[in-house]
Amino acid sequence: MGSSSGLVDWRGRPVNPKKHGGVRASIFIHALVLLSNAANIANIMNLVTYLRGTMHMGVAEASTTASNFFAALQMFSIPAAFLADSYIKRFYTVLIFGPIEILGYILLAVQAHVPSLHPPPCSPTGAQTCETVRGSNLSLLLLGLYLIPIGDGAARACLPALGGDQFDTADPVEQRQETSFFNWYTFAVSSGGFVGLVLVVWVENRRGWDIGFTLCALCVLLGMLIWMAGFPFYRNQLPGGSAITRILQFLWWHSRKEMFSCLTTQVN
Repeated sequence: MGSSSGLVDWRGRPVNPKKHGGVRASIFIHALVLLSNAANIANIMNLVTYLRGTMHMGVAEASTTASNFFAALQMFSIPAAFLADSYIKRFYTVLIFGPIEILGYILLAVQAHVPSLHPPPCSPTGAQTCETVRGSNLSLLLLGLYLIPIGDGAARACLPALGGDQFDTADPVEQRQETSFFNWYTFAVSSGGFVGLVLVVWVENRRGWDIGFTLCALCVLLGMLIWMAGFPFYRNQLPGGSAITRILQFLWWHSRKEMFSCLTTQVN
């Protein structure tokens, strides 16, 4: 995404193009993208089934909860990108928030496994009235769901940019490799979604939601471990300030200027 100048290794030293970045470093990023999307895309598509069948939510409530979950997956990318650009490196942003996503899946797995943490089994088509999740169990459900976007949002915001940092566009060879990186990045997202929709959804529906959520946690954990193994090879962009911060500073300065002009006009 730019020249190698201004990039540092994990020790804060200028990068060595022979040791840092390139295709080798990007492989670790693709692994995390594939495995995390295997977990997340599966649950985006299958969440309503869980909320209706296990938590006995109504159609409207289940659909709203699933929609809010999907929206949170997108929205948490904004604060994560702001932190990565302004205060900490992209690598550390994912490293800090990634485990929170794993914790979210663990909470969902525990809730699905422990009978006292979810409503008793019930057939919606039967004559009996199904008990809906509520109270502290509902709070646990929402906590588990909304911890996931915190970690996934950091990955969505930082991994494409971190991958772009591994290639020097001033080098014709690396410039072509950068284009190839984003092609493979899209392939990793699609492949992860395919694995999730085929394997993870099958496990959740056939083997149990507790096993399914555990599998999701293991997918993200394995992806994080593989991605962390590439730590010595990454080129890291130092935080250089956020465009959002500069826009807000300009708006604040402009409003102060307009206010001062109005006061001056009134005095005169």
